[in-house]
Amino acid sequence: MKKITAIIGSPLTKKSNTKAMVIDFLNILKKYYNDFKSEIIMFGEKNINFCKGCWVCTKTGNCIIKDDMIEIQNKLIEADLIIFGTPVYEQTVSAQTKVIFDRIYVWMHIQKLIGKPFITAITTAASGLIRTEKLLKDMCIYLGAIPIGHLRGKAFRPGEFPDREKVKNKNRKIAKKAANFLNGKTFPKPTLNNKWIFLGMKYKAKYCKDMLPYEYKYWEERGWFKKNYKQALSLNK
Repeated sequence: MKKITAIIGSPLTKKSNTKAMVIDFLNILKKYYNDFKSEIIMFGEKNINFCKGCWVCTKTGNCIIKDDMIEIQNKLIEADLIIFGTPVYEQTVSAQTKVIFDRIYVWMHIQKLIGKPFITAITTAASGLIRTEKLLKDMCIYLGAIPIGHLRGKAFRPGEFPDREKVKNKNRKIAKKAANFLNGKTFPKPTLNNKWIFLGMKYKAKYCKDMLPYEYKYWEERGWFKKNYKQALSLNK
């Protein structure tokens, strides 16, 4: 059985429009593929602290802060499909969403989510959707994950989602696409950015090994210094 993990960087718990959109998407997906279990993790229900900027993770691979981020990291590693969602706050991702990525800073250097398909989920009352979507997408690609689509919704105050039915219909196409990935009919295709970022992180780990000892060891142990993105992905399976 496949696992789908949705991480939503909203301070809300019950009235999140982004959560409502993701729930609708998962229900649509079941019509095309139902051999999966899903979990939606809301930032507002978790205890996640700010990154301290101490760089300990570059030495040990682990964060010194012991909170609910450990659970989220495990869920991301176990997932077969990841959904990253955020409302648009001040023309960008929510502060809560940014905290999540700050806390897995070292994961970008080691491409921890290499090959995992992901979908972005963005809701906004008016502007900022495309800008926010691009930022969220880029952050996920920096983790090594492969984009397969996006969910977009126009919503207003908490629990006020007038276009909900219209958004459901628009998201059927990506639901079919996700179903094909989950049942093995198709496979995520790495983007040019996936390949370029992998190359950049390779050289960073190799030539900054005194500053990034954990990252250097990670790449060396896997033999990735002599591999490109696709080759590393094949070895990681």
